[in-house]
Amino acid sequence: MDQLIDMAQNLGKAISQDQRTVQLKAAQEAVDADAQAGELVTAYEQQMNKMNGLAQKNQPIEVADKTRLKELEDQLAAHPLLSELMRRQVDFVDLMRKVKQAIDQQLHVQV
Repeated sequence: MDQLIDMAQNLGKAISQDQRTVQLKAAQEAVDADAQAGELVTAYEQQMNKMNGLAQKNQPIEVADKTRLKELEDQLAAHPLLSELMRRQVDFVDLMRKVKQAIDQQLHVQV
């Protein structure tokens, strides 16, 4: 079992050095350093939390709340650093999906 753990650690190290992971980390650092991006993300999370809270309490979600969420989503998509981060997240998730698929093929397991 120790050998498997060692192999997993080596795989993790290789994944961390992959270009897609490096680009994801760089994009996240750029977003973290940008005050405007942080404010947008915070506002979006607050609006989502508000709407989720209303839904959980079976209270109506007003049109203004839906409109505000859509505006924030548009602003997130239009922000160059956040847009880049989203692209890098998609690339990374695709990489991880392919890694899992390669492992599953060797196990002859369909999950």
